[in-house]
Amino acid sequence: MARRKAILLYETVIEYVKERITNGTYVPGQRLPSVSELAAEVGVGVSTIREGIRVLGNLGLVRVHQGQGMFVTEDARLADAPARTLDLIEDSSLLSVLEVRRIFEPEVAALAAQRASEEQIQMLTKAAVEQERQVQRAGDAILPEFRFHRLLLDAANNAVLTHMMRSVDELLLDSRRRSLRIIVKQEHSVRYHFLIAHAVERHDPEQARVLMMQHILDVTSSVKRYLTVAGCDEAKPASGAESS
Repeated sequence: MARRKAILLYETVIEYVKERITNGTYVPGQRLPSVSELAAEVGVGVSTIREGIRVLGNLGLVRVHQGQGMFVTEDARLADAPARTLDLIEDSSLLSVLEVRRIFEPEVAALAAQRASEEQIQMLTKAAVEQERQVQRAGDAILPEFRFHRLLLDAANNAVLTHMMRSVDELLLDSRRRSLRIIVKQEHSVRYHFLIAHAVERHDPEQARVLMMQHILDVTSSVKRYLTVAGCDEAKPASGAESS
């Protein structure tokens, strides 16, 4: 529960800064309030502010200069069309994260299939069941989805790989938050998670690897379709827009 609360708080920081960029309170190149000042404004701890700023930095929205402070990135598009530019930056980051996930996560799944304990297998299935429950009732499926992938990483039992992946936890979580907003049929993700859990249970590394690759490619295709449609919609004149 404490971890869930921390995640939700750090997302609050991200949305707080993004909202102020959108409404013009923060403009390109502007220095942000200090960590302690932001903590007081948002009503969270300084560690939560730092987690949020790390994600904003990875997204390219904020840059941090040691000894000088935190600044909104100097992107002129943020001044002209802040809301649209924020979406473009986040979409670009999302596709980049999916590329990285394609490199690492199929091998994580394969290692988990070789090394997972019975307890870890049960926890994987439990996470998939919880994700399915949340999707069915239109609840928050982000955390069980994230937990499933974290459990796979733990089951892979590779300290170096774990350190590498956990060093970008906030960025991975934020990418999942955005991709799950985009993907309408989240049942696809649930189905893949159950299939991957079964492959791990059978200790079939090749099947686990293939399924994870298909899972990420499926997400990538959904995201690209969404971005293509969104780009077309953006180009349509408002007067000629048709309701769907």
